Amino acid sequence: MKEKWISFLKRNYIPLLFFLIACAMESTSVFVTGGQWAIQKPWFFLSLFLFFTALQYLIPSNKGRHIFSCIVLLLLFAVDIVFIVLYEMTGTIFDFSMLNLRSDAMAILESIPINFVYVTVSGLLLSSFALFGKTFAEPGRLTLPKVRVPVIAFMTLSLLFCGGTLHITALGADQAYQDPEDKLYAETAEGYVAMGIVANFLTEMYQSTMDKIEIGDVDEITDFIYEETSSEEVPLFGAAEGYNVVTILAESFEWFSFVRNLDLYPNGHAVDDAVLRQLYPNLYEFCSSSYVMTNFYGREKTDISENLSLIGNYPLDYYLNYDYPENNLAYSLPQTLKTLYDVDSYSFHNGTESFYNRNDYLVDAVGFKDFIPSEDMVGDKMTNYFLDGERNLDSEMLEACKEQMFPTDRRFNTYITTITMHGRFSHRDNLQPYYDILERYGIYEPEEVVSVDDPALAFYHYAAAAMDFDKALGIMMDYLRDNDLLDRTLIVLFADHSVYYQSLTNYVKDIYPVEDPENASELYHIPFFIKIGDQKEQVLVDKFCCTADILPTTLSLLGIRTYSNLYYGNSVFAEEESVLYSRAYDVFITDKLYFKTLHNITWKDERADDAYMAAVERRCLRLMKKISYVSRLFAADYFTGENLTLFQNNLKALNSL
Repeated sequence: MKEKWISFLKRNYIPLLFFLIACAMESTSVFVTGGQWAIQKPWFFLSLFLFFTALQYLIPSNKGRHIFSCIVLLLLFAVDIVFIVLYEMTGTIFDFSMLNLRSDAMAILESIPINFVYVTVSGLLLSSFALFGKTFAEPGRLTLPKVRVPVIAFMTLSLLFCGGTLHITALGADQAYQDPEDKLYAETAEGYVAMGIVANFLTEMYQSTMDKIEIGDVDEITDFIYEETSSEEVPLFGAAEGYNVVTILAESFEWFSFVRNLDLYPNGHAVDDAVLRQLYPNLYEFCSSSYVMTNFYGREKTDISENLSLIGNYPLDYYLNYDYPENNLAYSLPQTLKTLYDVDSYSFHNGTESFYNRNDYLVDAVGFKDFIPSEDMVGDKMTNYFLDGERNLDSEMLEACKEQMFPTDRRFNTYITTITMHGRFSHRDNLQPYYDILERYGIYEPEEVVSVDDPALAFYHYAAAAMDFDKALGIMMDYLRDNDLLDRTLIVLFADHSVYYQSLTNYVKDIYPVEDPENASELYHIPFFIKIGDQKEQVLVDKFCCTADILPTTLSLLGIRTYSNLYYGNSVFAEEESVLYSRAYDVFITDKLYFKTLHNITWKDERADDAYMAAVERRCLRLMKKISYVSRLFAADYFTGENLTLFQNNLKALNSL
């Protein structure tokens, strides 16, 4: 018996090693992205690589099997490393719609973080297999394999059929809880731990051929839209009635960019407040004379944060800017102001025009009269930062475009998306004046760093970038004040997300999301300010709020009543709190909770008692119901023809116009 086993191993060592190494590589990829080695639903990966293993029995030589195995393992290595890099850069697992972002994502890379653990382990396994497999595959070294075509053909087809059946069955089960309300209770694993990288990739390819949203009865959508209206009883309703509107989405803006707090930001600014007030004078002035949302959270990518502040919602499972670029979004802020008051809206961004498909989507769907990217801005200092590695300066954008942004002869709605604080963070020539100022105050570039991606070094460059944003804010405030516009302008300033590049937020806040992070939600605690006219005093608002609350708050301050089922959030001045559901990361967040589903809670504050959990569950169910209807609304391109006319007439009637 022993001799038979030895003979079997000699004949079949390449297929066996191939299968074991493939499993080891995939387990390593799951470990580096999910913190555990085991895949919870491994059947599709196993059946796929058993299929490749079985195919080798049709090859009559060890050398041929070795070449085939090396090719397949190299492909596995390439697929895994691509999606590991994507995960470590964005924090999200791959879904097929991301292919829409491929040119955008590659354009912003200044360096590619390669995971050392995966490359080392898988590289050693691959190279060992290639080296020793080739040695033993030489003619005469071992017994030649036997090929039995009927048996192997049967094994191969059986493996493929069983694996495919299991996988399609699993997909059907997954599709069964695609109703957003059911997602709240689903028993799911985090990230790639569920199926592994390869299976997730193939699953997404398969699901991309399916309609993920069933439109159903359109009359139900109509009933849902007009079911509920916003209230005039909300505090500060109409406080900015008739005002101009300026909304600023500040890329990667964090409190620690200009605030020193060693308890919250132990690795942030070390200099005292007096120095920081010199470095960031305009941020301090703005903060001291506005409503400050001290409990604001955001965890989305820029395009989703931008949309939430413009239209107040986002469909499930799709990338709005690419999948619905021509849908009429009649309830957006630009379209609402146009319908009610004939106000023209303009959007400005000092990035390139095609990034996130803004040049088409913002005009055709959202309703801006024009979108002005860096290519169309006045002046010769704007660059294509994709090509030369520099971020355009926010201060240069404001200086070049302030007259367009803030016209003196009409009411305006201006949306500004900044870019200087966008990562990745390294030395930039156009930030040299700010490096000089930092040095003047005794703040120097760290000398002892591990690599160019060291977060201590990244924070130094980020601080310089924040100084330019501060300068841009000053240019805007001076222009509004000098032209008598400030006292009748509503200014909304918020961050799109934390600084995930180079794990800077984790480093500064000293919070690293491991198996049980102490306070996962704090990673996404970012700034949000509202300044109503020539406001002189600071007012702190400590209610939990999120990016979805920005548009309902803006509309309420402007004295505009709306159909509230279209918007995921609430006015920050209303009693009702929201729940943050992140489309990009598929998580729920409050200031006391961070969870994938109610059966998979990552972090829970001790103050989250039973009454709080029941209230959060109620708010989540209401939100997921809205998401379900809004997703159907987008799939149906609802606001066309009679539906558009009905909405516009109803909106005017609701506001007594």
